Amino acid sequence: MKRKLFFIISVMILVCTSAFAFQFEPLVQTFDVSGANATKTFTVTNDSDDIIAVVVSALVRTQDEQGNEVNSDASRYFNIQPARILIQPQSSQIVRVQYRGPRTVTRELSFRIVAEQIPYSQGRIASAGSMFNFLYVFRASAYVLPSQIQESVVVTGLADNGDGTLAVTLTNNGNVHQILYDCELTLQDAQGGTITLTGSDALPGISGSNILAGSSWTKNIPFPQGLAAGSTYKASLDYNFDISNQ
Repeated sequence: MKRKLFFIISVMILVCTSAFAFQFEPLVQTFDVSGANATKTFTVTNDSDDIIAVVVSALVRTQDEQGNEVNSDASRYFNIQPARILIQPQSSQIVRVQYRGPRTVTRELSFRIVAEQIPYSQGRIASAGSMFNFLYVFRASAYVLPSQIQESVVVTGLADNGDGTLAVTLTNNGNVHQILYDCELTLQDAQGGTITLTGSDALPGISGSNILAGSSWTKNIPFPQGLAAGSTYKASLDYNFDISNQ
């Protein structure tokens, strides 16, 4: 099976004086617990004609029961140098991020490496006619890999909500995150009726989503036509998996 990378870029818009821009790459990194691959580099590029200020930090990444991302401080897991940067116009800065967490990892650890632009005025005073300033926040995905890879995402709950939706609970019993690309959900009711769902319209919140190792969450999807309402259901899930594209 094939597995593809997934990343999220978050952009925060704040009010300030003029427009700046920067880039943060790569948006996905995988770390080993020790050795050369325990340290990775990121590049912050200032595309503007002004000096900009950027702060780089790390966050633990988990998921709640609805699959929403939950973050907490991860400073004890990483050494980031430099963490606070002034970048000259049309130039770049290399940031080194070293994992320094537990050396025994049996289940993948998930993090965000966050590059956040902060206001930097260079002593200029904003005029009444100043434009908005777009201060960008890039959130890269970072994973610390276990030595052995196990892949297993299964359907652990199905329920007719009675409001035209079906609650589908997925659990990642494997030890690495899974991107549910090209996924197919096959459902069977107690009367033997069977239907296979694919695509984001039939599987909103499921198709193409990232389920972290050890996570279990529930999404509500449109109740499938041809499936008996108020029944008991069986289900199977299939999706593409390719560990080489970590």
